[in-house]
Amino acid sequence: MKVQEYRKNEFPGDLRKLEFQRPNSVILNNPESFRTDSNTIYFGGRDWENITNDISNIEKNNREYFFLCLFTITIIDLTMFTYYKESYETFRRLTMYPKFGWSGFGPHYENPKKLLLIPENEGLLNRKKIEEYIDDYIDLLIDECNSFFGIKIPEITTKDFISKIVHDNEFQITDKDSNSVFEMVYTKIKEKINSL
Repeated sequence: MKVQEYRKNEFPGDLRKLEFQRPNSVILNNPESFRTDSNTIYFGGRDWENITNDISNIEKNNREYFFLCLFTITIIDLTMFTYYKESYETFRRLTMYPKFGWSGFGPHYENPKKLLLIPENEGLLNRKKIEEYIDDYIDLLIDECNSFFGIKIPEITTKDFISKIVHDNEFQITDKDSNSVFEMVYTKIKEKINSL
């Protein structure tokens, strides 16, 4: 199976297998104050403490695809939330992506890099498998953005959107990211956006 097939046919079902938490009542009763809505749910917890439960029902052969797709929807959602406030409500209504983080005294969003770094550090992600289809994955990311924005939110261009991702301060490569799957993905995304 190719990453495009997994994204279309398997990922929606695998996404539903995550362990989700609802925000606390203070957040639910004041969604505007916290920029949430009644459908907001969180997965992962602090430093993805729930990773073992979250992937327990994901087929081992699909885990690399799953981690990449989960990473992708998270970076897309956070980029929309951070940089495109005027379009976020439309985006949110169309996607309803879960949030990577947890709800305590307020909403807490984890850095999406952890969706690749933590599984790799725990030996749950096979770098060689990802290297085999990294270009297909990057093409999928660009195609999905082109398709979604072109039809649903045409005022956003893929080049501008991806540029926001790669230039975000929290998304930069640090020493602890060196030679990681995240660095490989980041580098490929950056190369691709420079060619658009």
